[in-house]
Amino acid sequence: MSQFLAEQQALHERAWSTGYDLFPGVLKSKGARIGVEVGVAFGGHAEAILTYSDVRKLYGVDSYQHVAGYRDPMNLPQAQFDALHERTKKRLSPFGDRFELIRARSSDAAGIIREALDFVYLDADHTYEGVRGDLCAWYPKVREGGLIGGHDYGHPNFQGVKQAVDEFFRRFKWGVRLEGEGVWWVEKQALNTSFIMPAYNCAKTVRQSVESILEGGLNDGDRLIIVDDGSTDETGRILDDLRRRYHVIEVVKHRENKGGGAARNTAVESTDSEILFCLDSDNILVPGSLQKLKACLVNCGADVAAFQELYYFVDDKAHVTHKWVFRQGPITLADCLAGHVAPPGSGNYMFTRESWSRAGGYPEFAGALDAWGFGFRQLATGARMITLRNSFYYHRYGLDSYWVRQSRCRNVSLTALQIVLPFLDLLYEKDVDYILGRKGRYAWFENLERHPIRLRSGETGMTGIKVDMKPDNHWNGKPISRLVTRAIKKAIGFAARQPRPRRS
Repeated sequence: MSQFLAEQQALHERAWSTGYDLFPGVLKSKGARIGVEVGVAFGGHAEAILTYSDVRKLYGVDSYQHVAGYRDPMNLPQAQFDALHERTKKRLSPFGDRFELIRARSSDAAGIIREALDFVYLDADHTYEGVRGDLCAWYPKVREGGLIGGHDYGHPNFQGVKQAVDEFFRRFKWGVRLEGEGVWWVEKQALNTSFIMPAYNCAKTVRQSVESILEGGLNDGDRLIIVDDGSTDETGRILDDLRRRYHVIEVVKHRENKGGGAARNTAVESTDSEILFCLDSDNILVPGSLQKLKACLVNCGADVAAFQELYYFVDDKAHVTHKWVFRQGPITLADCLAGHVAPPGSGNYMFTRESWSRAGGYPEFAGALDAWGFGFRQLATGARMITLRNSFYYHRYGLDSYWVRQSRCRNVSLTALQIVLPFLDLLYEKDVDYILGRKGRYAWFENLERHPIRLRSGETGMTGIKVDMKPDNHWNGKPISRLVTRAIKKAIGFAARQPRPRRS
């Protein structure tokens, strides 16, 4: 057994050792003192870190566990892994308490180590899923200014390494530094958030919405960009007052009303933050919820993070009329096309600037479908969207909302069709025929629950659920639920009566 391991060590370290001095040199230049190496194997790189840098404490993490079906020369039989574990402990024992070997899976070890880290070096599971999982597990442990690095970036046999690293850090436009021999590293930087808010004739609600953001606990460097989209009521005066009171607020004014999509795009373009959160000017956040949502987005490798539930109310958030509950975890393009109860339908969520840019921004032609259209574009262009478990915000609605006003003057399905047209190649051919044809063209979007649109890949979506609450308040003496139902039917009926293009 020892002869076999000695031969394996000589074979592997002959190739690996050419890069052993690269990352230790970076650690020395950055003054790193405490860190983790995930994937210790024979201990050669850990030995180099402890020898050629000023690291005072290095945790080595390796399960030394055979994984069935994992194709890698280092996926040894279990008996050999057990012997290698003992061999590596002995090799690194001269460093005393400067080195601690933790025999555990990467994700489990991340929960064991409590102190903030100056660096982490990832060199274990080289699949895309494995590297992405290690990034999600260890990124939160590294302090700002610390380093996240690893090995085999660009290796032809381990293409998942580069893919996972690039996807994780492109979200914030952080460049990956290469030292040669497949060694890579990124310096963790501070991430500020800009909150964006389109505002049009919302004098009665905007102050409460703004204060819910401020009460959420903004960090130094965070900003709130409000776009007054040509308001004709007292909105402008209220926004000017808020701007004078709170230095984090910036107000941008449109001379004329351009619509929600244009207002949101103007807000994004008015800030250089890499993380953004859109809140409409009539909705309300829960105190303390924003930091949890941001941690969810950043640490889980997502491009978009949404609260899992929407609590609908009319005038008083203490009286919730119904809820939208999104399914937990990842939200896909198929989910977006399976029904209306999905994050794109709400529009109030956190996202990266990079995903906004890749999606081409909010569709400014889409009227009240600008938020849904943006979410659809994000998912269609590869954004990773997730929901935060057991979280919610308050979503105001009424009889003359933006959605209802827009539905009176345009056919919703035709507008949605314009949004999806550039992505028809992603959709199942028969469903493309349906939404382009006479039968579905004017009503496919309203009928998503009855006729979900399928993807060419065969993936089918799962929509969230709508929970009706017992009506505990009224409006003008009538139950809210009855009034809302009547208004929605009226809006959809009006849209359905709009003139159709003539057939040639």
